[in-house]
Amino acid sequence: MATPAWFGPALRFLSENGRKYGPEAMSWLMKNPQVADRIQREVQRLTRSSGQSSDAMRQSLKAMREQVEYLRRSADDNAERARADRWAASLTGLEHALELLGPGSPKADLKRLRDRVDALRSQILDAFLAEQIEDAGGPAPIEPPAASDER
Repeated sequence: MATPAWFGPALRFLSENGRKYGPEAMSWLMKNPQVADRIQREVQRLTRSSGQSSDAMRQSLKAMREQVEYLRRSADDNAERARADRWAASLTGLEHALELLGPGSPKADLKRLRDRVDALRSQILDAFLAEQIEDAGGPAPIEPPAASDER
């Protein structure tokens, strides 16, 4: 049996999130290729925009903003909505920083900004992929117990 085309990107995602998903999610994805295809498209879209140039960062930020909007719309509770709102605010800050850097900016400044974009992208992509799987009826990630707010 041939390996499905989406298996590689899904495996790369799950390799970093194995504790949360494990084999159960991979098995579910293999049975639900339409969800796996959506995941693959998003991973490829962000991979194509991972360069150091201002244009590549703009493309990343645009894709991330679309993912955050999806997360906000599909939020199951106030905590998820608040997290999406924080990410949206962070994206706005990164977009402003990118505009300030403009052409001719030192490569070190662009690299620092790219590192910040990549760090945020990792968080957003993780949540986006988990939400895609969960919204399609797949297994939800195993979350660590929430810290108590009691004093």
